[in-house]
Amino acid sequence: MAKKLFLFASIAFMLFSCTYDTLEDKNKDSAVMIKTGTVCGWCTVNDTLTISGNTVRYVNYANCNNVSPTVSKSGTLNDTELDTLLAALNFTELQKLDLNSCNVCADGCDDWIQVTNGTELHYIRYGGSETELQPIKAFIDQISLIKAKYTSEN
Repeated sequence: MAKKLFLFASIAFMLFSCTYDTLEDKNKDSAVMIKTGTVCGWCTVNDTLTISGNTVRYVNYANCNNVSPTVSKSGTLNDTELDTLLAALNFTELQKLDLNSCNVCADGCDDWIQVTNGTELHYIRYGGSETELQPIKAFIDQISLIKAKYTSEN
């Protein structure tokens, strides 16, 4: 009886070990958090899109309301969308960029991106026409497609 119990426990342990490895592989990109947004003068737009794993959250604090968002939406990315976004992210190229525009200072708009990759974090703020953005243009395009789904009136 003890041998059967030991055999059953051993098999269960091996099954859980294999499942654990599979879950680890699936969540390997969960350490990446992407935030992006736009801030404009006169408080016309002050939004943030946060992507953590497959989870997406969009908020907009328009009209200088910084207590509660005027728009708040949540959703998820399917695995293909997330894989496409992460494939476009070249964190090394992003880290090379040192951009901190201030179009909002003159009542214009600035876009910003903050990427946390494990223990590393990088933030850029840009007005959209910087030629320096070319190495990460595919990433900006992908994140813009995702953001457009949440900023529409739907």
